[in-house]
Amino acid sequence: MNPELLPSEPSPQERMLQTAIEAIRQENFAQAREILTKLLKADQNNPAYWVWMSAAMETPKERLYCLQTAYKLDPTDPAARRGLILMGALPPDDSLQPFPMNHPRPWENKLKLADEKPKPKGLKRLTGNPVFRLAAIFGVAGLVLVGAVIGLGALIVNRPQPTAVVMGTPRPTVTPYRTEAPNVQPTLPPLAAQLEATYTPTPIYGATPHSGAAQDIYRSAQRSLLGQQWDNSVIMWLQLATVEPGSADALYFAGEARRLAKRYDEAIEFYNQAIQVNPNYAPSYLGRARATLAKNPRRDVLSDLDKAIAADPNYAEAYLERALYYLKRGNYAAAMNDVEDADAVNPQSPLIKVTLARVLLAMGENEAALEAALEANRLDVTMLEGYLVLGLAYRANGELQKSVETLEIYANYQPDSADAFMVLGSAYFTNGEEDKALKSLQQAIRLDRTNSEAYYWLGELYLKKSAEEGLADARRQEYRNLAVENFEKSVQYNTESFRNAEGLARAYLAVEKWGNAYITVEKVKKFIQTDVERGQYLYISATANQKLNAISAAIRDWNALLALPEEAVPPERRAEAEAQLLVLKTPTKEPPTPTETRTPQPTRTVTPTPTPRATRQPSVTPSITSTRQPTSTP
Repeated sequence: MNPELLPSEPSPQERMLQTAIEAIRQENFAQAREILTKLLKADQNNPAYWVWMSAAMETPKERLYCLQTAYKLDPTDPAARRGLILMGALPPDDSLQPFPMNHPRPWENKLKLADEKPKPKGLKRLTGNPVFRLAAIFGVAGLVLVGAVIGLGALIVNRPQPTAVVMGTPRPTVTPYRTEAPNVQPTLPPLAAQLEATYTPTPIYGATPHSGAAQDIYRSAQRSLLGQQWDNSVIMWLQLATVEPGSADALYFAGEARRLAKRYDEAIEFYNQAIQVNPNYAPSYLGRARATLAKNPRRDVLSDLDKAIAADPNYAEAYLERALYYLKRGNYAAAMNDVEDADAVNPQSPLIKVTLARVLLAMGENEAALEAALEANRLDVTMLEGYLVLGLAYRANGELQKSVETLEIYANYQPDSADAFMVLGSAYFTNGEEDKALKSLQQAIRLDRTNSEAYYWLGELYLKKSAEEGLADARRQEYRNLAVENFEKSVQYNTESFRNAEGLARAYLAVEKWGNAYITVEKVKKFIQTDVERGQYLYISATANQKLNAISAAIRDWNALLALPEEAVPPERRAEAEAQLLVLKTPTKEPPTPTETRTPQPTRTVTPTPTPRATRQPSVTPSITSTRQPTSTP
């Protein structure tokens, strides 16, 4: 083979850079800084060294300095420019220039390029070297830190160490990090302690093959993403996108970092860039749909979800996201189809079992839902979402104590989650612990003023309290008004929920607003999915129509209610329907009383006819009397 065709051996500097990159990937930033300092000592005009040094720094000020230095050395360097844009030092159009040379910062005085002044000799040359001074800074800082550790050694040895908490296994087929980062109390035992075996993380779905320096960047970026170092992660993903311009996954993961940091507009922009690079890269469409829904839960993202599945029919998580989208809009059949398709792709996914349980609960198939939730918890006891759905399934099946215990686990590990307190409050309510329910639901609303579910359960709580015996009329009316107020907010924040509207309609019936009750359920009639919901609708409609004297419509609705399957209508409502039909049909069987009243009246009128006419005519007006007399005489 021609020696010229053989790959050249990497230079010592290249090997050192690779070692520094590997140290960054391992989060050994001190080692990386030491190596990069040596590289900068040899070549301070290399912008790549300064960019990597920025990734090894621990403070934003230090990272910013390194990126600005790289930018000054090469204003066209894309990694330096993107890093400065992300840190706010450059606008997106790159119009803002880095800080001027005539106003140096303290670090800049120590790190001026070697060719800006004559090099001193001997010890003075060594101590005057900017890289030597950089190393000296790290050395002094290290000595100070060591001294502090030694001085406080006794305290540290005797201080109890917090327990590290493992928050769960990765979701299948996509990413190994959680979509939410719960604020776990350090005193809680880790959920992972309950594991009988170690779980193997599912490979990252969105990854594409990388090699060489790109692979090192990829690993470092993933570690930052796992460590929730969102800004650092984005910088590294953009470095990867610079090294390999066709890497749609790098832009996608940059979008994921922004989405998890709740910077949704920036996330959507990264997803758009990934789609431009590769329109067939399915995760970008899913990420864009999630970020869009996070901004506005009412937005229609079905097109993006469809595109994600079309780009990869084996993309299980795209099916699950679309199933949840359908579920929130009451299309249970479509949601179930997507769950089944996801299960066919990955039958051992705990997240798929959780989503299946959600759909079954919405459909009223409570026993099957509990079975699916238990299976999800068995597959992964560290997945918090599994405890949430399992608690709901226990409650739906009447196992109230188990429901409360399970949901308390979820809420304890999610102290900043409005949903955690909402579901716990609903469980307390179902279990009859109304004081605890009230506190939990109010906490949910404090955390999220738009939490439709929390308002719904507060409405149920106040409506129940208004029906208690022995209440003063004023207090009863106060509770009813509070029920209406909370149900109205639940409908305001979720206009497509039949359950919320049905609760509001019941509250309107309680305050005798019959027309409001009828209109409320009519608006959401199209969202009815089950016979149980149809029975609830017919009950409201029949009651309101009867109170509004629309008798034929009321009879129609009561009869339709009785025609539903036995299990769809509670016995007390079925009995009420039968009683009301008897009342409504009774008037048609009792016409004798009004007839007898009318019969003597004509008889009385015929006999004294002349007398009243004679007395009435003069008593009204003489002119009319005189006019009528000639006409009647002939």
